[in-house]
Amino acid sequence: HLKPKNPSPIRRRRRSQPQCPSPPPPGRLQTPEPLAHPLPPSPRALAAMAPHGDRKKGKGADRPGKPGLGPNRKEFKNHRKEEGEKAGGAEEQEQEQQPAPHPAALFNAADDGDFPRGGRSLLSRDEMAEARTEAEVEFEKEERRGKKKRKANVSSGIDGDDDLGTLFGGATTGKLPRFANRITLKNISPSMKLWGVVIEVNQKDIIVSLPGGMRGFVRTEEVSDIALHGNSKDNEGSVCAEVVHVGQLVPCMVLQVDDDKKEGKAHKRVWLSLRLSRMYKGLSLDAIQDGMVLTAQVKSVEDHGYILYFGVSTFSGFMPKAGKETVKIESGQLIQCVVKGIDKARSIIHLSSDEDLISKSIIKDLKGLSIDHLIPGMMMSARVHSVLENGVMLSFLTYFTGTADIFNLSSSFPSGNWKDDYSKNKKVNARILFVDPSTRAVGLTLNQHLLRLNVPPINVKVGEIYDKSRVLRVDKKAGLFLEIPSPTPSPGFVSIHDVSDKDVKNVEKKFREGSLTRVRVLGVRHLEGVALGTLKDSAFEGSVFTHADVKPGMVVRAKVVTVEPFGAIVQFSSGVKALCPLPHMSELDNIVKPPKKFKAGAELLFRVLGCKSKRITVTYKKSLVKSKLEVLASYADAKIGLVTHGWITKIEKHGCFVRFYNGVQGFVSRSELGLEPGIEAESVYHVGQVVKCRIVSVVPTSRKLYVSFTMSSNRVIQADTAKVGTIVSGVVERLTPATVVVSVNGFSKGSILNEQLADHHGQAAQLKNLLKPGHEFNQLLVLDTEGQNLVLSAKHSLINTANDIPSEISQMQAGAVVHGYICNIIEAGCFVRFLGHLTGFSPKDKAVDRPIEKLSDVFCVGQSVRSHVLNVNAESARVKLSLQQSMCSSPDCSFIQGYFLLDQKIAALKYSGPSTSHDWVKYFGIGSLVKGEVGAIEEYGVILNFKDHPDVVGLIEHHQLGGSTVKVGSSVKGLVVDLSDGVVNLSLKPELVGSVSKDGKKKKRHRAAVLDLELREEVNAVVEIVKDSYVVLSVPEYNHAIGFAPLMDYNSQLLPQHHYDNGQCITVVVGSIPSSDPSGRLILLPKGSAQDSNISSSKRAKKKSDYKVGSLVEAEIIDIKPLEVILKFGVNLHGRIHITEVLEEDCSEHPFSKLKIGQKVHARIVAQAEHSAKTGRNLKWELSIKPSLLKDLEESTASEAELNHSINDIIRAYVVKVDAEWVWLTVSRKVMAHLFILDSSVEPSELKEFQQRYSVGQAVKGRIIGVNREKRLLRLKAFDNQCMLENIDDTQKTVSSIAEHTKEGDVIGGRIQRILPGVGGLVIQIGPHLHGRVHYTEIVDLWVPEPLSGIHEGQFVKCKVLAVSRQAEGSVRVDLSLRSRKLDDSTTCAPRFEKINDLCPGTEVKGYVKNVNPKGCFIMLSRMVEARIILSNLSDEYVENPQKDFSVGMLVQGRVLSAEPLSGKVEVSLRKSTGSKSQKLDDVSYSDLHVGDIVDGQVKRVESYGLFVTIKSSELVGLCHVSELSDEPVLDINACYKAGDMVKAKILKIDEDRHRVSLGLKESYFDSDLTDDENGNENDGGRVPMDISRAPQMSGGFNSTLVLPGPEPRASVPPLQVALDEYEGSDQEGDQKAHEIANGSEPNVKKSDRRLKEKARKQREIEISALEERALQKDIPQTPDEFEKLVRTSPNSSFVWIKYMAFLLDLADVEKARSVAERALRTINIREEEEKLNVWVAYFNLENEYGSPREDAVKKIFQRALQYCDPKKVHLALLGMYERTKQNELADELFDRMTKRFKTSCKIWLRRIQFSLTQGKDVEYIKSVVNRALLSLPQNKRIKFLTQTAILEFKCGVAEEGRSRFELILREYPKRTDIWSVYLDQEIRLGDTEIIRALFDRVTCLSLPPRKMKFLFKKYLRYEKAQGDEERIKHVKQKAMEFVEICRA
Repeated sequence: HLKPKNPSPIRRRRRSQPQCPSPPPPGRLQTPEPLAHPLPPSPRALAAMAPHGDRKKGKGADRPGKPGLGPNRKEFKNHRKEEGEKAGGAEEQEQEQQPAPHPAALFNAADDGDFPRGGRSLLSRDEMAEARTEAEVEFEKEERRGKKKRKANVSSGIDGDDDLGTLFGGATTGKLPRFANRITLKNISPSMKLWGVVIEVNQKDIIVSLPGGMRGFVRTEEVSDIALHGNSKDNEGSVCAEVVHVGQLVPCMVLQVDDDKKEGKAHKRVWLSLRLSRMYKGLSLDAIQDGMVLTAQVKSVEDHGYILYFGVSTFSGFMPKAGKETVKIESGQLIQCVVKGIDKARSIIHLSSDEDLISKSIIKDLKGLSIDHLIPGMMMSARVHSVLENGVMLSFLTYFTGTADIFNLSSSFPSGNWKDDYSKNKKVNARILFVDPSTRAVGLTLNQHLLRLNVPPINVKVGEIYDKSRVLRVDKKAGLFLEIPSPTPSPGFVSIHDVSDKDVKNVEKKFREGSLTRVRVLGVRHLEGVALGTLKDSAFEGSVFTHADVKPGMVVRAKVVTVEPFGAIVQFSSGVKALCPLPHMSELDNIVKPPKKFKAGAELLFRVLGCKSKRITVTYKKSLVKSKLEVLASYADAKIGLVTHGWITKIEKHGCFVRFYNGVQGFVSRSELGLEPGIEAESVYHVGQVVKCRIVSVVPTSRKLYVSFTMSSNRVIQADTAKVGTIVSGVVERLTPATVVVSVNGFSKGSILNEQLADHHGQAAQLKNLLKPGHEFNQLLVLDTEGQNLVLSAKHSLINTANDIPSEISQMQAGAVVHGYICNIIEAGCFVRFLGHLTGFSPKDKAVDRPIEKLSDVFCVGQSVRSHVLNVNAESARVKLSLQQSMCSSPDCSFIQGYFLLDQKIAALKYSGPSTSHDWVKYFGIGSLVKGEVGAIEEYGVILNFKDHPDVVGLIEHHQLGGSTVKVGSSVKGLVVDLSDGVVNLSLKPELVGSVSKDGKKKKRHRAAVLDLELREEVNAVVEIVKDSYVVLSVPEYNHAIGFAPLMDYNSQLLPQHHYDNGQCITVVVGSIPSSDPSGRLILLPKGSAQDSNISSSKRAKKKSDYKVGSLVEAEIIDIKPLEVILKFGVNLHGRIHITEVLEEDCSEHPFSKLKIGQKVHARIVAQAEHSAKTGRNLKWELSIKPSLLKDLEESTASEAELNHSINDIIRAYVVKVDAEWVWLTVSRKVMAHLFILDSSVEPSELKEFQQRYSVGQAVKGRIIGVNREKRLLRLKAFDNQCMLENIDDTQKTVSSIAEHTKEGDVIGGRIQRILPGVGGLVIQIGPHLHGRVHYTEIVDLWVPEPLSGIHEGQFVKCKVLAVSRQAEGSVRVDLSLRSRKLDDSTTCAPRFEKINDLCPGTEVKGYVKNVNPKGCFIMLSRMVEARIILSNLSDEYVENPQKDFSVGMLVQGRVLSAEPLSGKVEVSLRKSTGSKSQKLDDVSYSDLHVGDIVDGQVKRVESYGLFVTIKSSELVGLCHVSELSDEPVLDINACYKAGDMVKAKILKIDEDRHRVSLGLKESYFDSDLTDDENGNENDGGRVPMDISRAPQMSGGFNSTLVLPGPEPRASVPPLQVALDEYEGSDQEGDQKAHEIANGSEPNVKKSDRRLKEKARKQREIEISALEERALQKDIPQTPDEFEKLVRTSPNSSFVWIKYMAFLLDLADVEKARSVAERALRTINIREEEEKLNVWVAYFNLENEYGSPREDAVKKIFQRALQYCDPKKVHLALLGMYERTKQNELADELFDRMTKRFKTSCKIWLRRIQFSLTQGKDVEYIKSVVNRALLSLPQNKRIKFLTQTAILEFKCGVAEEGRSRFELILREYPKRTDIWSVYLDQEIRLGDTEIIRALFDRVTCLSLPPRKMKFLFKKYLRYEKAQGDEERIKHVKQKAMEFVEICRA
């Protein structure tokens, strides 16, 4: 804007103009030094430089780069006056003419080269003046142009200051707006985030109501980020419904705003997105806080909760299922949830769907919170910043501001003084309504319904008129705010434009606040809950105002808005739009384009067709618009006999479908169409035609309507009219393409469909072509009647069985076989019609014997069928049929008889001309000899001509020549064997020709021979000729009589027919003889399958008919497949060679390796061809080319039905299919085999590549391990060198049928199925249903600490079978080993001892700890041997807790102490023995001890009478009596000493005979000894100092025991916590002594050494005294060692354990604190229940603070605690923790469980009431809890409960409720002074003197015993004394005296 492209005169003059020093006015935005002239900025420049929030968008807004008028003329004029006062008018005018630069251009102008820095202008004063003049002229022109626009704005009532379309962000300027932010179609822009409510869910979109009453649309693809199953075509409509529902509040984002100009006006459509990936773009886990409400989409539904998706991939959410879900949550659904916890380690947010919690959650202020984090629907605390003209401005989250307009205030009914409710800095809760990131504008709502996440209720109906609506507030710029008197008052708003039809200038005068007016509701703003209305008079006129006013059938006038190819959009006067579809725009048929009448703006008359879901359709068809008949708009309105107009929607063969108003549809059967016979409906009617209809019948419940096009229901029925099922005759009147119209009895008309002319579908077409008008049908069956028209059939089968065909369902009986015809075929089956409308249905599986794909391939409409009735349901009028040939075959020869009769009729019609002689049929009779001349010789036979009958053609097929040679022109004589369709078939076979003599004698004998045949007689016949529908046969036994056998039946006309070869001999049954047959032919019926015969002598016939099982053929290979070879042989015959029919079993090469396509081979037929379901062609014979079969014919006849394979046979098979677990193989054509994955190999590497190792067609050699003879299936095991037959032990086969192939010693493959816990070992799968066990000691070869390392489930392993046995319950146990045993166990590791006999005392063994108890442990030496280690043999040192030091699975090494094979007991010791010198030290005996020795020892056991002390470095135990423990009496020996304490003792007495040592621990013993040592007494030099001799062994043995488990310490076994300083002195001495022993020198104790040791001992005593003193002073330990010592001294003290846990938590060692808690629970005595409970509570607190997730962690500990402690106490402890940590929701859930489990506990109910009162629950809720408690509590606890409840009401709730509760109790128990006392105490605590005194007066007036009254008077007197009122004291005393006097009286 500042740099024009072409230099202008103004710019040239600027360069020489001097600078003016006056500065710009303050408070205005300046550019960074682009211009240095002194002129103030012009109004236009100010408008351009103003913040984005101060400029108006839309019309009149400044466009970047173009000069324009400012958005506010008044502001400009006022500003010009102010500037004129400061800088002069000329300067002001110049400023106004400057173009308005874009703000970005202003800031970039500093870098422009034409405006250098330095503050100097480039224009001279003259140039500046000239520029001002030109700018002023230009500005005046612009001002004149804009006058009209300004006038238009003023006239329309829009003031320039009313900038309601401006969005104010509050961050670009400090100036406050005048109006609240408001979203309109003018300022809405993409990327805006809005809150909306779903008002409509359609198939392809969702409609959302937005702020301000706008509507947004969401396409299907913008609904969800997750692919839903509804995306499929079958379920397309459910996608939107899966995600949201109507009435749901959703956040959405604007994608785009389109201009919709189809209707002439620029309407905008807002497209939205509900995808969370757009809404939460950029959201990170750090920005989420507890209590934040988020919208999430359910990704999946799990067993315990829901996985939620937020549109980002960095984190996900989990929401547990609530106990009682009010609404079912499904996958894909959008829900709102509140954050309850964040697991940043796993990037999971824990959420809750509690509606109450969601509605109350308020977002907190966070650092770094940007405007992108503001999501519509969030609630926050806000503060009123200022009150605007149409709303309030609020500040929230520290540095954000937003506005709430008047429609979104807390009161739905704003009055005139609504501003008084919003004082500055008032705190309110608000939700975000919309966010505009570009302008930073934020819209808020204070609506109370929306704050609770409820859609505001709407109680008005659109279009309704409300007369007494009260005006609440009048805004002259906006409109009127009303209160509409619906059932509940509803807020309403009338825009200033809808106040009146005329311009209203003084709205506030016409409508005053409080006045009543009449309003009509136009629409609803769903989000604000405000109804939009109008007061215009025109709105109350007219019949149609809204969609609800539109009624089907009403005539309306509408204006055409737009015309589209599919129809016209028309608009009623009220604005309601409708669609006139293209077919309804004219009466004409097949309208291609809209008529010319339909032009935009044209007003036409329409009739409403229907109104469904606000979609109105109308019609312009004049027949409908002008119709005066009654309108049919519902099935309920349909009355029989009603005449109305409708229009045809579909024309079918059996009738028409007619549509009426509002979607009502009826059906017109063909009989009701009023058609002439033979006339099709399509030729008379067309789709869309308006017709007059009469209602015939109606069923409103099933929405069925039947109508008629004939208006008269009274028909003249003549007496002679034929009935259904009768036989009539008819004469053909005319022919139509589909029917034959006949005249019946001279007055009735009938029609015969083409398919009803014949049973054989081929003959029907022939007959139709030959029929002519005048032809007479002697017999026709009346199938049905259609009005006056008869539906007839000429089928022979139906006419002959007319009496048996049913016409009613009552005549149908299950099991009967009846004739009918197919009327319809669907995918599921066939419909068979009988007489009238009686129809049955045959399902697809019951229609044919073999499965087929399409029924239309085997049946056709109109086909004659025989149907077997399966069942009849009279109630539903349904008949189930079967059409299977096996059940419906004809028992007689009616089908072929009808065929021949009709064939004769067709021949008579065809050859009935004048040139044709009538005796030709008699001349060419069947079996007669005729003479003809050879006319031609063709491939199919010899053609003969007859001199007397030139129209007849003779044919002799080649196989009927009988060896005769004929030539063209020669004369031959042959026997007529068939006559069909003008073709005479003859035979020259001698046996046939010879059967008839020339003079006729033989012929008579032949006749006699035929007459000798009897019906149903079985005879042998020879096939002479095969036709399409029948076979010509000769019967040699009866003088070669000629007979005919059918090839098909009624139901099998389209099925593949049986194949017969010429010359084939078959067995037939006589069905009809010529004398009784109407056709005069011998009818034979085939019986059984055809039998092969060698009757024919023709070589050509042999090639075609002599193939049978066992035949040797020469075939050509045409295709080679992986498992078969396809061959071709004979005449179009095909076969296949299975892969197992090529080579012998002992061959190793591939069967197809030497075969090639095109190669000719000799093969033998081994099986007949299988018939195809679809067609009879390309049948494959089963062939074989095995050398053994080709040589020996008998091999081919071997029975394949028997399965000759047996177990352990070695066979060769070929792969057919490979899946994940099995290989399927073929052994032969009918035998299959399968190979399991684990039977394929023993090597794990090969098992991993199982599927890659096998391919289709690959040969596999295996051993049979299972045979299933029913399924003809074998199970194989891959054959290898390890599976030899000689290794099979027959005695092991009977163990189990499953494991009979698994033997001891086998090496097999396996797969790890399961790793058992602890030392349970492994479960290995070794078969499909067989598993074995691997012992823990059989996993690896070497003894390793962790044998399971590197083992995982699913791993393939190589196993060795150790044992197979059957258990008692019948199952099989297989013991396995994974040890390779290639290593030498004797040299590398300790051997596995399988038998106890192999063990002897002193044997070194290793093993794994199996289990541990306080008395010792058991170890596993092998899978067969276990050993016991008692507690004393676990270590050389004292073991306090074996469970800690020896964990299950720990590897230990020791030596055998004893082994007893009979009892199976083995004793092992882990104590060390390392050499001869050590052994000598172990042999310390009583003789080595002396009285007076000072020894160190360890307390072994504490008894009431003394201590048992183990003397250090020996196994000797001494007793210290309780009297020798201390110089002072010992009251509690258990409190002073514990097992394991180290002590120093003096030997008092030694009894070697009884092996007893008496010790003393008194301090006086050691003081005397100390004095002797200081005096240099060397007499002790000869003694053996017991604390020195064994010190090194103790230390080394202890440490080695600790590190024995392996390099990795077990987390489950904590190390033994012992203070190392207790052994410090002995370690020093031991090290010194060990050094001396290592050097081989004898101990030499010197004085200096003794003094040093004595000095060290004294220092040690001082330290011990200090420690004891600090412990006595209850000083807190400072180190873990000190805590360990403290817990050993007080193991049952929960206080000490809890302090220890707190100490570790301070060190941030949470896991160690958990382990200490577990130790405490194990250590504390089971009798100390309270102490254990304290530890459980501490454990609760620990998991509540550090658990992840904490809720689940606390629940797990809680469930454990319930098993060990009193459940009620545990519940109360957990409840107390929840209350302390303010986890109110969890506490509430816990209360629900507690009140159910402990419903008789008064304490539990009181705790619940106290909790509810502290939470501020309402009175009704408290009452409901009290009522529930009273129903649950026993009678004796109710008074206590009510009293305590009243006390709680006084303390925590409403005092009035407490008073009422006390009054109810005292009303029932007025003499309970204890209750009166409590009541008085509560009132005294409140301090209301009047109430207290009134209560005292009441209670002192009671008639109670004197003792109780004395108590009450004393209480009264104490209260008054405390008040200090002497008069009241006297009053009390006086009342007491009065009571005494009354008592005396």
